[in-house]
Amino acid sequence: MYQRLIPSILISNERLVKGVRFDNYLDAGKPSTTARAHNHQGADEIIVSDILASRKDKLPNFKILKEISKEVFMPLTFFGGINSLNLARECMDLGADKIGLNSTAIENPSLINMLSRQFGSQSIVIGIDAIKIEGVYYLYDHCLKRPRQDINLLKWVNEAVSQGCGEIRLMSVSKEGTKEGYDFDLYKLVRGEINIPIILEGGSGTLNDIEEAFELGINGVAMGTQLVFADNNLLKIKKHLLTKGKNIRDK
Repeated sequence: MYQRLIPSILISNERLVKGVRFDNYLDAGKPSTTARAHNHQGADEIIVSDILASRKDKLPNFKILKEISKEVFMPLTFFGGINSLNLARECMDLGADKIGLNSTAIENPSLINMLSRQFGSQSIVIGIDAIKIEGVYYLYDHCLKRPRQDINLLKWVNEAVSQGCGEIRLMSVSKEGTKEGYDFDLYKLVRGEINIPIILEGGSGTLNDIEEAFELGINGVAMGTQLVFADNNLLKIKKHLLTKGKNIRDK
């Protein structure tokens, strides 16, 4: 199976934004225009995250989802404020192929099971955001804007899998937007617990970062800042990886 290159789009108030460690966001353009470019350049999938929905207790921004889904022809995962079967169904009806759950799953783990029974486990992606403090990884809660020291990270990962999720999107909050490289220690820690696919996100800044990730056998890498605020695009990344003999889709 091919290893995947996955652009990650953060939306806030109908704009594409990028920050560092989920703070100091900068406007980076129109989400649908950026998604169209990623589609033309051969992205394997795309992740769209409404960063305000759960944090501000708002409905998901389905307007942006609808606009983006018209521009892309690859699997689309949507994160942000999905806390019920009805919202998940609406998300799917508007063009999402997978439902992403993060804060809403922490608040209600049975939501994972309910949605996986309805849509299939392959359609449910759990976002695991982790932050490293004094050598220890903690689950990061975006609604509270702090680490959850009352929840064991690995126990939560295992519970999410037991509830029926089919994939984990693993984010290093400490690395997000820094272009300092992926947190492979975090990946190895979580990979040692589960055998479902893992998408690693947070910190990618160079072609070598992605090459190293694929050498570790990572199922897919998600990229945001590297594609928006760096001299990289998917065509350049693919060309580099193909010359290195990596197992990626070449079209």
